[in-house]
Amino acid sequence: MKPSNQSVRVLHVDDEPDFADMAATFLEREDDRFDIETAPSASEGLDRLASDDFDCVVSDYDMPGRTGIEFLEAVRAEHPDLPFILYTGKGSEEVASDAISAGVTDYLQKGSGTSQYPVLANRIRNAVEKYRTQTELADREKRLNLFFEESPMGVVEWTEDFNFVRLNDTAEEILGYDEAELQGESWEPIVPESDRNQVGGVVSDLLEAWGGYHSINENIRKDGQRIVCEWHNRVVTDENNEVITIFSKFQEITDQVERQRELERYEAYLEESTDIITVIDESGVIKYQSPSVTRILGYEPGELVGQNGFDFIHPDDVDKVWETFTDVLSVPGETLTVECRLQTADDEWCWLEIRGTNQFDNDAIEGVVTNNRDITERKEREQALRREREVTQQALDTLTDLFYIFGQDGKLRRWNDQVVEVTRYSDEELAGMDALDFFPEDEREHIADIIEETLSTGTATAEADALTKDGERIPYEFTGARLTDADGQLIGLVGIGRNISERKRRETELERKNERLEEFASIVSHDLRNPLTVAQGRLELAQGECDSEHLDDVENALERSQTLIDDLLTLAREGNRVSDIEAVDLGTITENCWRNVATGGATIMTETGRTVRADQSRLQQLLENLYRYFPTGVSSGAEASL
Repeated sequence: MKPSNQSVRVLHVDDEPDFADMAATFLEREDDRFDIETAPSASEGLDRLASDDFDCVVSDYDMPGRTGIEFLEAVRAEHPDLPFILYTGKGSEEVASDAISAGVTDYLQKGSGTSQYPVLANRIRNAVEKYRTQTELADREKRLNLFFEESPMGVVEWTEDFNFVRLNDTAEEILGYDEAELQGESWEPIVPESDRNQVGGVVSDLLEAWGGYHSINENIRKDGQRIVCEWHNRVVTDENNEVITIFSKFQEITDQVERQRELERYEAYLEESTDIITVIDESGVIKYQSPSVTRILGYEPGELVGQNGFDFIHPDDVDKVWETFTDVLSVPGETLTVECRLQTADDEWCWLEIRGTNQFDNDAIEGVVTNNRDITERKEREQALRREREVTQQALDTLTDLFYIFGQDGKLRRWNDQVVEVTRYSDEELAGMDALDFFPEDEREHIADIIEETLSTGTATAEADALTKDGERIPYEFTGARLTDADGQLIGLVGIGRNISERKRRETELERKNERLEEFASIVSHDLRNPLTVAQGRLELAQGECDSEHLDDVENALERSQTLIDDLLTLAREGNRVSDIEAVDLGTITENCWRNVATGGATIMTETGRTVRADQSRLQQLLENLYRYFPTGVSSGAEASL
């Protein structure tokens, strides 16, 4: 180990603090790398070792509580390799023997004067340097073993005579042998007889080169299968250029070689391909281009070879193509697709679908192979369809109603601007929201049933409150229809939501008016019934005292008044509904109505036998109202006919 400027931390344990401090002073003078710390007992020394790192321990032997040997044994239990020097004034062969048995690094007796400290300093330096050298070698061995075992490639260690020492798991898998079957054997079992002279030359060249050597050889597995492997070999030497060992990393490239042969077999096919086949390097420079470039882009065969393909991509498409290209470069064998516009020989733009595959691990290609297909017509159709969709969306956005499409899973797929305005959710928030998210908790079960009805029957309508993002409830009428694709397969449902707040307000107002009307009619009926009841009672008394045809008319008038009150209550409670339709004799009802209304001296002529179907009470009320206005401006004795 070469001298180092690295500090050396030493723990000196001695029950005489003055001696320990003096020794620390002299030791630090001997070597400015020394950093001496002291402890008065073995127990405190163990505590210091548990809480801090040291490069060496120097300890007295004869200490109270625990001797230096006992201290050494405790240190070795936790730090088996840490340098430990027993530095004692009480020495004997027995003490030295016990110290060696306990694993002491060095043993030194205290002397008189200061001449002992250079010796102790030298012992410390030697012990620490040896310890660090061993630690470094152990770390190197550990890293080497990790490299050997964890390498994704096959690794073989050889002797100087190129006999097998060991193989990692990958090497065993590639060659088909277990390590034990090849240990001590030469390289010849894994090389076909026909190639042994050639490989023997590689072995000689490697040993003469005293470094690395790369080769591609045909090898033979244990089962007799021939494979092609790529080998990276290196000789490891010591400071005297003596061979320590030889390592070989290798991988099977049989598939790559086969791919190269396939490329050669299909080269003619590529020349005749209707798509443009291009090979470009890692910077985008074109290395090869098939003749189809003339038919699609108008360039002569080979005209673009040597130029950077990115120079011909539309400026708006360059970034996305470069991003895809770098993704392809990062993964061998990866295939990615991108669409972009390329400049033609006529300075126009042609849409291409580019499928690129990383073939840098293929020695026959060493580049990105792209298959470029003309998709200009398809893009034109897509653009026309997109414009049509934009017009459709604009039309939907002009609707004052909500427009929506929910997928079969109940998630919102498409909507117009009115949905954003009403619900107050952004487009990003709306994307993928569930249909039930737009309704209050107390209405969700009902809405779920309506959705199920729509999907199963085809259409459905429901009234419910739409719930906005901030919790506002807005009454809506929702109409939905089942949505299917061209093959009749269910996609989801499409619907319209119409705000019915004004209608609901009018209905509520009408209900309040009807309530007030019914209340008014009840009051009026109550107030009229009392005097009518009195009048009817008086009439009965009068009829008992005298006989007059006028009393019959009074009785008819009172009965008619009672009927009108009943009709008023019915009208107030039931609106304008007409019920109890029956056949009514027109002549009879006309004469009765004429008698109930004061018509002056006018008379009416009727014909019996004619009937109409009507609500008798309503018809009677109508005729009486007509007759009430008939006599106005008519002289006495006038006649009317019906």
